[in-house]
Amino acid sequence: MRKLIAITLAAMLLLGFAACGGDGKEEEEVKTQQLYLVMDIGWGDGPEEYPYDGKATVESLAAGLTEKTGLAFAVTSHNNGDILTVDWSANSSLLDGDAGEPVEGLVFYDYDGLAWFMMDSLYMTIVRNLPSMEEKVFYTMDGGRELALENLSYPPSFTLDTPYMGSEFYLAHDDGRGDIIDEEPVDPADVNWWGEYGSEVGLLNIVNYNDRGMGWSFRFTFDNFGVIDEGVAALDPDTGILASYEKYVFRFNLEQDTVTVWVDGGSAVDYVRTADAAG
Repeated sequence: MRKLIAITLAAMLLLGFAACGGDGKEEEEVKTQQLYLVMDIGWGDGPEEYPYDGKATVESLAAGLTEKTGLAFAVTSHNNGDILTVDWSANSSLLDGDAGEPVEGLVFYDYDGLAWFMMDSLYMTIVRNLPSMEEKVFYTMDGGRELALENLSYPPSFTLDTPYMGSEFYLAHDDGRGDIIDEEPVDPADVNWWGEYGSEVGLLNIVNYNDRGMGWSFRFTFDNFGVIDEGVAALDPDTGILASYEKYVFRFNLEQDTVTVWVDGGSAVDYVRTADAAG
């Protein structure tokens, strides 16, 4: 499976950072904070952690992420104690693809990788340094408008009344309100996802599909031009079309006689079944 984010850690030295400005709502003392770089969508492998000497304010932490990554984490914030609004500026790398330049060794294969990396990394950095703000961080853009990222493969709704929940949540749901994807649910016993699936990046083989007594599952193998990965994915019994395994999220779609599956966990890719297998 192609990685959305590739990083050469040796090229990113553990540097100290100078303190930057901030709103000073929680802590104005300059001390060692931690920066978190979320390298895997869905947080499967956990974040990379780096020390940072600065203030525990959103603007200061964002400046640390900018210096560490080369990307423009250009944000402003407002904290009223109950809600922390983080507004992405028009000149941020999230909204302007030409803003900032990733440091050597930090590579994004598409916009999805860059966007989720920036949003997850800033969110985790904020809540790990300001733990009282967990589940209270609201993302907006351009002075308070609802954040809209139409270039994402599957853009969720970042509504003004819903806090940011992280890529793992959004990839498993249709929007930020917790509604499951809106395809018609199926009974797992009535479908069979066995088979070989092809895509531009290689092959996906589902080599069994069964009820293990603890829930439906299937064993999968990716063979993407010699790069092999495999595992056993648990199928959501409520939908029959959504499954997950560590960093991977699978969404099956049955249209007439064609079965497709959208996979996220490295790169967002559509696979089309090219050969059936008997169940």
